[in-house]
Amino acid sequence: MALDTLYRCVYPLKPQERTRTKPMKVLCLGLPRTATDSLRVALTSLGYSYVYHGFDHIADANDCVNWVDLWKLKTSGQPIKRADFDRVIGHCEAVTDAPACMFYKELIEAYPEAKIIVNYREDVEAWHRSVVTSWSTAEKQAGWSHPLLCWFHSKMFWVNVNEHRLTYGGLWKHDYRKYAKDTYRDHYADLRDLTKNMPEDKVLEFKPQDGWGPLCEFLGKGIPEEEYPNRNALEAVVAQVLKSLMQDANEAWRNLALTVGLGVAGAGMVIWNS
Repeated sequence: MALDTLYRCVYPLKPQERTRTKPMKVLCLGLPRTATDSLRVALTSLGYSYVYHGFDHIADANDCVNWVDLWKLKTSGQPIKRADFDRVIGHCEAVTDAPACMFYKELIEAYPEAKIIVNYREDVEAWHRSVVTSWSTAEKQAGWSHPLLCWFHSKMFWVNVNEHRLTYGGLWKHDYRKYAKDTYRDHYADLRDLTKNMPEDKVLEFKPQDGWGPLCEFLGKGIPEEEYPNRNALEAVVAQVLKSLMQDANEAWRNLALTVGLGVAGAGMVIWNS
């Protein structure tokens, strides 16, 4: 898109150029708010390194450029190659949460050797309440300034483009209150249809209440002594997202002030010389 070409000139940020350094072993393809961070911690405890989560691309805006490019390929019907994914997740043995789960079909095709975990919640209504609460809380706490500051900092800009196109546009269809439950039903129906004829040792349907037993049996791992992780506290999720989103805010404010100052100075010069 011509607009994206302009964005790359105004907001220069290089995409990642990673290569695969270890095999992809586990694809956790369930939606956000299905205890994905608990699953990340669990897989890490079982020895998988690195486990990519939705926090990663928000914390490292260069990743967002890759995901935006991948989304353009997906939505335009162009094939996504293994190397395209490796550029952003080549250092990972496992993935979970969005944006990875939005590419479930492409990831399964790119990494046929990986095991698949369909992480889910039984109560769709409870899941939807969790989505609405977490996203609306994050929006409220980010405040009015965040959409403005995104235009004055390259990293914040690309995080915002990623969230707008993939999460809000692609996942929630621009209205998580209205459409998130439709997304849930469509996502799992399609994912289950895609995996229904795969061997039992290839696919695991998993909810957090299942704990270590089924997960460790599926992955061929011993059961750890500690309890299965519980990392779904809303406050922690929102705090981590906001910390990542706003970490460059001070620099953005300086850029905004400089832009306004230059504009005022330029206007002053025009008036002075007129």
